[in-house]
Amino acid sequence: MLSDPNSWHQVFYREIVSRVDEEVFSVLFCGDNGRPNASIRVLIGMMILKEGNGWSDEQLFDECRFNIKVLMALGYLNLDEDIPVESTYYLFRRQLMDYNEEYGTDLLKKSFTKITKEQIQSYKVSGKKIRLDSKLINSNIALCTRIDLILETIRVFIKGLDLSEVKTDLKKEDYELLLEFQQKSTTNLTYHLSKEDKGLLLHRMGHVIKTLLIHYEGRPNYEHLQRLYEDQYKEVSDQEENGEGDDDAGDENISTPQLKEPKELSSSSMQSIHDPQATFRAKGHGIKKQHINGYHANLTETCDESNDFNLIIDAQLDRANLNEDEFLLNTIESSEALLQSAKEDIGDDAKIITHATTDGGYDSNENRKQMAEPGMPHWNMAKGKGGKQTFRMYYDADGNLQAIDKKTGTDCTVGRTRKGDKIVITVVTADQKKSHRYFTDQKIENYILLQNIQSDLREEDKNLRANVESTIHQSFHRLLKRNKIKYRGQYKCNMYVISRALWVNFRRIYKNVAQNGAYFMFLVFCWMIDRHRMETQNIAAA
Repeated sequence: MLSDPNSWHQVFYREIVSRVDEEVFSVLFCGDNGRPNASIRVLIGMMILKEGNGWSDEQLFDECRFNIKVLMALGYLNLDEDIPVESTYYLFRRQLMDYNEEYGTDLLKKSFTKITKEQIQSYKVSGKKIRLDSKLINSNIALCTRIDLILETIRVFIKGLDLSEVKTDLKKEDYELLLEFQQKSTTNLTYHLSKEDKGLLLHRMGHVIKTLLIHYEGRPNYEHLQRLYEDQYKEVSDQEENGEGDDDAGDENISTPQLKEPKELSSSSMQSIHDPQATFRAKGHGIKKQHINGYHANLTETCDESNDFNLIIDAQLDRANLNEDEFLLNTIESSEALLQSAKEDIGDDAKIITHATTDGGYDSNENRKQMAEPGMPHWNMAKGKGGKQTFRMYYDADGNLQAIDKKTGTDCTVGRTRKGDKIVITVVTADQKKSHRYFTDQKIENYILLQNIQSDLREEDKNLRANVESTIHQSFHRLLKRNKIKYRGQYKCNMYVISRALWVNFRRIYKNVAQNGAYFMFLVFCWMIDRHRMETQNIAAA
């Protein structure tokens, strides 16, 4: 049973661990004496097993030490071999994160690309058709109010600082409050305050933060406190605050911090000092509305009908307030590069991806233009952004715009406003009433681009997008409540997304291998039955 080539641990080693190219990670170690403490393949395998099974770190090391199948999945054949210790595992993850921060290169993503390329080649997976979908993920940070965010950032910054430097520049009550911050949690200091008291405290903290930034430049978390100040406060001169003009231009105009109005806050503003990279996004309406403090993941997979199974060929993670449409062109480019490298015999000018399926979230004016260019894939997008199109527009042989009312099928009158800056389309109803619609030239261009995309939709492609929802579920069903991930920080969350993508690909390969193995055993069994029957008949005849 342990040696069965179709068992999950054998397939995992064959399709994941053995395909890890350790040369990709050689940049993390010195050439003469910087050899890693453990096999990189094993460390990558451990990361994927952990995220694939939803294990904690403790469960991971427990399974790796005492579960024979897990040991064999990592390539160990003897029970007396030692797995990497916790410090080695954590150091490797830290090295990946530091290298990405310093050089902007994701080594784990490069490894994912190489592994997926070999899987595509081994199982002849076609990438002619691809589909995309995304998922909003909450970072592992607590939901906090505005006052909690500001006070917690101050508390983290002043932890361990000698506050005597700012004693003379702060009011006595503000200085004593900072001393309390060093001893108590934010909740302990705010739970008893009324709404009015909290508002006054927020205004006071502007001057406190400004003073701290002046005296403690270069200290840990300084850039985060500075970012918080720029996000939440604005500098207002005393004259502006008092409603006075600046007639006395020669006088010194002192500015004071003033709290911004909620509508002035950007979605890219810091959401937590414990994960400064997380951003905010609100999506949906009513009971389905989501409030996300974290990140936005995008997955791309093959969906050609000729494939026995499909593979995730691209996984990306970015800030939460990045719209889906900003993923489209980038992921098509990276997916095309992967598929090109997997199919070495294809011509340089030939494109592999001929079809891309998305929902309306990927629609944008720029994407409509780019996807309409020669050589770009056919875009299967049933519903775009904006209202329902009520006209069919085209340019006649003379280059004049024509518009047909879809509801009545009648030709509409097309003209321009007196200023000439807008196009007017006049619709005459059955009772001879007229209604007018106004478009800029740019809107007409975007309207026709979307119209052409939707007119090219094929009946057989309508159900392609629905199946990508199951891929999103397979990849992210182990998230915690409120779609919260276990990690903080963009790169750590990115490692989770890539590990889950590799795990989903492994499960699909394993399912295919197991089915083929079972079918082969069934054929062998039938052959043995037939042979036994023939031998029995021959003996009876003799």
